[in-house]
Amino acid sequence: MLAARFRSRSTSLAAVASFALLLANCAAQTGGSNYDQALARYKELVARKPFRHHFEGRDMLARTGTPEALAILVEDFNKPQNFRDQARYHIASLFGSNFDDDASASVLQKLRIANPKPADIWLWVNSLRVETARIGSSETLQILTDDKSIYHKAAALVALSARGKDELWDGIYHICINFPAKEADRYLVLGAMSGAVLKNKAKVRSERARAGMTAYISLLADAVKLEHTAKIQMARHLQLALNGPGLLIQPEPWLLLLQQDAPKKPSGGGNTVTQPRFFGIETEGERFCYVVDMSDSMLQEISPSVKPKGPVTGPKKKQKGELLEEGDLPWHQIKTRFDLAREHLKLSLMRLPDDKYFSIVWFGDKSGTLPSCPGLIKATKSNVTKVCKDLDAVEIGEKSLPAKPFGVLRGDTNLQSGLRRAFALSGKGFVETDAFIDPGPLTEGCDTIFLLSDGAPSTDDFVTLDKDYGEGQVVLDRESGAAAARTPELWYSGPYVDPQNLVPEVERMNTFRRVRIHGIGIGEADENLLRRLADIGNGQVYMVGKEQKQEPARVPK
Repeated sequence: MLAARFRSRSTSLAAVASFALLLANCAAQTGGSNYDQALARYKELVARKPFRHHFEGRDMLARTGTPEALAILVEDFNKPQNFRDQARYHIASLFGSNFDDDASASVLQKLRIANPKPADIWLWVNSLRVETARIGSSETLQILTDDKSIYHKAAALVALSARGKDELWDGIYHICINFPAKEADRYLVLGAMSGAVLKNKAKVRSERARAGMTAYISLLADAVKLEHTAKIQMARHLQLALNGPGLLIQPEPWLLLLQQDAPKKPSGGGNTVTQPRFFGIETEGERFCYVVDMSDSMLQEISPSVKPKGPVTGPKKKQKGELLEEGDLPWHQIKTRFDLAREHLKLSLMRLPDDKYFSIVWFGDKSGTLPSCPGLIKATKSNVTKVCKDLDAVEIGEKSLPAKPFGVLRGDTNLQSGLRRAFALSGKGFVETDAFIDPGPLTEGCDTIFLLSDGAPSTDDFVTLDKDYGEGQVVLDRESGAAAARTPELWYSGPYVDPQNLVPEVERMNTFRRVRIHGIGIGEADENLLRRLADIGNGQVYMVGKEQKQEPARVPK
């Protein structure tokens, strides 16, 4: 289905329905390997301007799994014509998911060796996944022991983890006994190791894993001088992997748990203080990023089921030092979904201990941060007051356009942009390129994301103007879905309006970060998408106005 944004010219997404039909026809005729037909469609799509068309063409070609397709994609990786960084991420992912055979492993190995820069780490992850399965683990393990690049070592850890190879524990042991001194390097390999421990949690108490796990846990010792945020990251993953009682940041209790048979349930909450909370989700962490939907649909009135029962009055007076609760919200002023989000957000910020850090990312047509928190800032009373004033100052346009029945806030639902900005924030602001391995976000970025949305993605950061190719439907506005006439030129969104593409992109961004992701859904929010994103970050989902079931943190299988 195509969609369009409201502008003087009609706009559109790519022809998802027609392309999916073509894929289905190929699969039916040739079992998914009709190379000639896929090649013709690939050439047609990459000649266009929109990134979404390039993305779809590469997907289709890669699914044939042929040596000819691999050769073309290797050339494409080396010299992408447009959207260079994002194109290379995508092509690298296609290598790992579509060319898992002996011949492809040799081709990818040569490509990997020819591209040794830190920016190529995603190629290394995906190539080594194939090489480890097809050629063996010896070279991947040798990278961990002998390679001078910390990026290559981190990629090798991720590859061994993805394949569930026992050599992973040898790699973890070697990294730990040669633990880097540079802070950014520490965070990079800790992200890789923490993810590996959790992904392979069924093996953590095995004799094969014992030395590696002991070395990993021992990084919590005071002599190592890990930053507190890094210790929290480790404790989060150890708590899930060893069924621990809480976020213990000393090694001794974890070493004891490692020696024991796995308990069926954690022995109880290890946290003795009130934890940061947003809507119905209480969590632990040090650095919080609130990613808040400010699309126009957030101006819809809230459902009566969301409001508390009984008379609605102003907030109750609290004694000095007493924490505010949800019942203390100014419910008499809360009319729309945005009102509800804003007041809950202010409440959450006021409850943050002043030694925590936070930022607020909004998303609509695009994304941004509030003026008073361009990066992650300390949750002092002064900073929280400034941010709350910024929230109160958000302007709302009138219901003056037929395609904007609820009014105008900040446009469509660019969920990809909001998440991209959240992962790319540091203490100093937004990092544009390769943020998932940049020292700023690695060391000063968030460790927890609260994502709030009321709908499915309708645009992304790759909107491009091109001619109308006559595919799919055109609508006047992506939020309302109002139909529009076709025009010679259309605005095409990129590939990340499709959850099937957005979820793997978030997985990439979180590979070396291990940020906990919690989802809050309002109205027509895509609950399935929120749960998939929460799975990536071992988080929880809260659907506003819906009866909640207590759910444990999610652990990758």
